[in-house]
Amino acid sequence: MQTIKIQIHHKEPLTVKKIATILYDEIGEEYDLMIEDIEDYFTFCSCTVLPNETFISVVEFSLPELETREASIKGIVFSFLDSVACISGVINITKMNDSILQEMALKYYEQIIELEMDMRDVLTYIVTYSSKTINEEFFKTFGINKSEKLDNANIKENFENGLFYIYFNHYASFTQPQKLKAEKIAEFLQEPHISSFEQLKTKLQDRGLKEDRHIDFIASIKDKLKPIEKMRNAIMHIRNISDNTIRNFEMAIEDNGVNKGIKTLIEDFWNNENEILQQQTFMKLAEIEIRNIFKEIDENKNSDYCSQSDIVNTMLDNDYQDLETFQNDVLEYIDDEINILNYAITDENYQELSLAIQALWGEDE
Repeated sequence: MQTIKIQIHHKEPLTVKKIATILYDEIGEEYDLMIEDIEDYFTFCSCTVLPNETFISVVEFSLPELETREASIKGIVFSFLDSVACISGVINITKMNDSILQEMALKYYEQIIELEMDMRDVLTYIVTYSSKTINEEFFKTFGINKSEKLDNANIKENFENGLFYIYFNHYASFTQPQKLKAEKIAEFLQEPHISSFEQLKTKLQDRGLKEDRHIDFIASIKDKLKPIEKMRNAIMHIRNISDNTIRNFEMAIEDNGVNKGIKTLIEDFWNNENEILQQQTFMKLAEIEIRNIFKEIDENKNSDYCSQSDIVNTMLDNDYQDLETFQNDVLEYIDDEINILNYAITDENYQELSLAIQALWGEDE
């Protein structure tokens, strides 16, 4: 059952029969309905006379589930409203509530919420990668001067960041910093750590994002955001969602031939980052953990400390008599526990980590 509520501004009396007859002409014969059945679909919620002696009537009508053929339920409703608008004495009709629109809006809004969170995920990573802090000053660097006021304490408490407080059309703003005005350059020159032209040049170059691949990604989603924002605005302001809006939205988020949708662009971004950085990431994690193991051993040589690591406990118990056994156990532990993304460790990686273990073993002795 679909329920629609309309507000009719009119100057002549309206009756249930008058408007039910119009709907009967739309669907009565096609769906083998009686005029009496259709009259039961309608309820006058109110009728109020205005100071200018016209009237506002609020009418609610419900449509049963119809096996639509050529026309959609939405099409039937709009055709019906067009016909009601032609009734003598009707000045204007406004659709106030519409379960058809609600269902459609919720369907697309769920997609937009998921997509927007995915975009914030990428952008937060990109900004952090460039060692930038997400705050109002950062936004101003890229010309974002309109956003909700950032409450840093509230943001921290809710594990959020400032990207949750900018407008949707700002997501693609981080490709190029705004040109600096003369007073801002003068402000930079007064900073204590800037004492040469080269230092000023570095300061200016550091205003933007560091990696071209990150800038290219943001540029690639710019045109995709426009039809998504149009759908988002239609939903948030409870406006009609046109077929053209739906078509452009779907083309923006899903692949269309060789033209990739924003979902695929985001997936490709993460795959590319992983491909570029997976070895560097694993090696850095492994090196830190090796140092942590030796540090823990060194700090607890003369105590009854019990570690979560079997390797540390075994070392503290003096059960490792040779470097090779210890080294193999550490590398096995790293592969099992530290290699969280199952990076395919190469022989060169093992050799480099083995040398690091050997050097620290020698220091420990």
